[in-house]
Parts: sequence; structure tokens; C-alpha cells
Amino acid sequence: MRTVKDLIGRGAGVLAIAASILSGGCEATVKENGLQIQRIIAGVTDASGTIHASLVQGDAPNPNGGPTNTAAGFAAMVTGGSSQQTITGSAAYTRIVVAMPGARNYYELTVPTGTVTPIILRASENLSSMNLGVSYAVGDANVIGKYTEQTVKIINVGNGDVQVSVSWSDTSDVDLHVVDPALEEIYFGHLTSASGGKLDLDSNAACTQDEPSFPHKSNENIVWPAGHAPHGTYTVRLAYWSACNITAGTDYVVTVATKGGGAQVFTGHFTPPGTGGGAGSGTDITTFTF
Repeated sequence: MRTVKDLIGRGAGVLAIAASILSGGCEATVKENGLQIQRIIAGVTDASGTIHASLVQGDAPNPNGGPTNTAAGFAAMVTGGSSQQTITGSAAYTRIVVAMPGARNYYELTVPTGTVTPIILRASENLSSMNLGVSYAVGDANVIGKYTEQTVKIINVGNGDVQVSVSWSDTSDVDLHVVDPALEEIYFGHLTSASGGKLDLDSNAACTQDEPSFPHKSNENIVWPAGHAPHGTYTVRLAYWSACNITAGTDYVVTVATKGGGAQVFTGHFTPPGTGGGAGSGTDITTFTF
């Protein structure tokens, strides 16, 4: 069993969790050493980004007769990025609890009455690559149901003054494009810019496997390290290069994070078969000023 000292990740005092401590055997040790969910999951919102979960201090509530639920969604997200998960209840609910095995505190999201809610999880910046265990429960102000558990892979990538990332729902080929203030475009065909930006994670290129241990990461990341991002306006585009035989279409989440400006999240859906494309291609997602 690893000690907390072994789990110190990048950044001052930020804890990085390995899959081994999320399986239950080290739960007591983790809690005793004060691991808090907000150090791993930076925030939770609904899919529109308008409803923000409250961070509640203390242990997550115990089930007491509320609806059961299932959770399904994106398999991975990058550090500083986001993923979308859909929570489906066995009956209508207005409350979603998001917890993490072994960690203190939890998130509570109040949503309109319904049985299906897409939510967005955002990962903290300073983590190591890991398998992250997340637990969900649904109910209302009085009752909460049994927890369901899910594993989401965390992929360590660069962060800095400007970080733009995308995660998506399947094994299709989605390409992230960012144009910097000098109008230089970073994408799979031009990995770095004169201003210091770089594409440090490219995934599912031309529908091929990324690596044997993690065939389809379904995430991309473009970053300007601290002290290198030029001031001015940036443009973010997303290209659906190919559906890669996915027939249902592809959901995506784009996260734009700037130093001192927080994070913005944009969600959407692509319809097959895909458009291909190189420089200048893609759907406009947003422009922002740093």
C-alpha cells in the first residue's frame, strides 16, 4: 500500500491518486491523511455549465431509500480538462451526489426533476496519470439512493498560461485547432507555434490506436506554458476528421483555461461521417482574449 508521501504529484502539496488506493484497501489511510475531493475533481456542473455543484464538507451521505442510478460517459479526461458523464436514475430525482472513494468532502448538484442528467467533471491541473474512481448517488432533499461507481482515466498533460483541451465520447478522430494572436494555427499538421504553444496530446489519428495499453485516449490538448502565452485573441476550432465507423455520432467537451481567468466549458455533438480537413478546418467553438 502506498503512503501519502509516495502520492505527491506535480505542484505544491497536491496529491496524485493511483488506482490502487481507490480499490478500497487503503481507504482509511487516505482519509486519515486528509485527501479532499476538490484536489482531484476541481468542479462539477450540468452539461450547460450554468448549474454548479456545491462542495460540501464531510463524508458523503449514506443511502436511505432513494432511487438507484447508472453512470456512463467519457472514458478519460486530461489534467485541467473535462469529461461528460450521464447519470440515469431508476426514478425521478433532483439531487446528484458526486463522491470519491476514500476522499473527504463531496459535490452536490441540484437539478430539475428528471431521470437523466448529463454532467461535466473537471480534473485538477496538478495530477499524475491515474485511474480515478468516482461514485454517484441520486435522490432529493430527504433521501439518497445507493452509489454506483465508475472509473475515469486521467491523462497527464501540460498546463500553463493558456490550456485548451477536448475530450470526446468514442473512438472517432476529433482534431483540436487553436489559432494564436499572431494568427498561427496549432493542430495535428503544425504541432508548435513561434509563440510557444504546442499540441502535446494528439489522439486516434486517422482512426488508429494510440498505444496498446490505452488504444483510444479520445483527448487532445494544446498549451502555452507559464510565461509564454502571448496577449491577444485566440480562436478555438474543432474538426470531425472521421467518425471511424461510429454511427451514433460523437459528443465532445472543450475546456478553455487561462491563468487568472478560470475555465470555460463548451459541449456539442458531431454527426457522422466526418469532414476530414487540415489547416483552417473545423467548427468554431469560441474566441477568447488572454
